[in-house]
Amino acid sequence: MTIRNFRFSAIGIMLMLIPFTQAFAQDNTSLIAMSNPANPGAVADAYLSHARAIRKADAPIVHLLNHSAYTQAVPLLKKAAADKDDFWAADTLGHLYQAGLGVSANSQTAFHWYLQAAEAGDRFAQRQVANAYLNGWGVTRNPQRAAFWFRQGLMVPQVANADFWLGKTYAAGKLMPKNPTKAAWYEGRSLALLKQLDAEHVGAAAYDLGIAYWHGYGVKKDAHQAEQYFRRALAEHYPPAAAALQHLEEKNT
Repeated sequence: MTIRNFRFSAIGIMLMLIPFTQAFAQDNTSLIAMSNPANPGAVADAYLSHARAIRKADAPIVHLLNHSAYTQAVPLLKKAAADKDDFWAADTLGHLYQAGLGVSANSQTAFHWYLQAAEAGDRFAQRQVANAYLNGWGVTRNPQRAAFWFRQGLMVPQVANADFWLGKTYAAGKLMPKNPTKAAWYEGRSLALLKQLDAEHVGAAAYDLGIAYWHGYGVKKDAHQAEQYFRRALAEHYPPAAAALQHLEEKNT
């Protein structure tokens, strides 16, 4: 049986985000907070050390899954997922319950595990949760929550980053005629969206703003400001921020 994997084309995603973005903006008086308190403001070294320990502990489960031993893997996955930072275990449980592999198919239970993984910062699970709220898969339909999770999982890589690279392309003049005005416009729009998403506690946006301040992309270089954004991103469950913070710490020693 194939695990149900909800995929959309990039154009479809972009078109779909427009009404959700508008709906979310109309009623964002109370932001939907992630309930998972895993590693708020964690020190980068501790976070990365814990991540390595999780990966090592999960290795035997990966072996079972690769040999289709789903029934044996499920209890081990549940034990692993008791650590809220192990979003891989939670996400995998979501897949198994969605597909009915090693367990009876149950969309409500699948949603439970996808949500746990999404709250721990897994971008794939965030998209699954958004689709679930959009379509009523295992949960009551809720357009506002669908908008929230689409913005968490998709707005930075699909929209903000697209503007950033368009700006870079116009600045370089390699794939299209060089145009500094258009380059500045796209770069500015990307930064404005990142700041808006950062205000909504989107960890990927805080991380990208940290990158912008570290390298001076559209803003004046500011290592201290970059570090603050990276710390915020890690507190908001965006794992790549841990490596960025470790890099900063190494440069400062």
